[in-house]
Amino acid sequence: MGRAGVPVRLLAFEARNPSWRGDNETRIRDELGLSPARYVVLLERAAASLEGMKADPLRARRVLNFTPPRIRCGSR
Repeated sequence: MGRAGVPVRLLAFEARNPSWRGDNETRIRDELGLSPARYVVLLERAAASLEGMKADPLRARRVLNFTPPRIRCGSR
């Protein structure tokens, strides 16, 4: 996945597929070419980026609020 527009594309994908029910993991692999774990990491980075916040502020905030900051930042 190229870097240009990644936050916008990831947040748009999340908006189309907000639930983790069903075959969302398959869609992540097929449409984005990412493992689900990598998708979550990149989605959180996208949501925290200026580009992501400008593209979809509501979705970005929801993504950031979903994971507690201590986990999102990697601290324990």
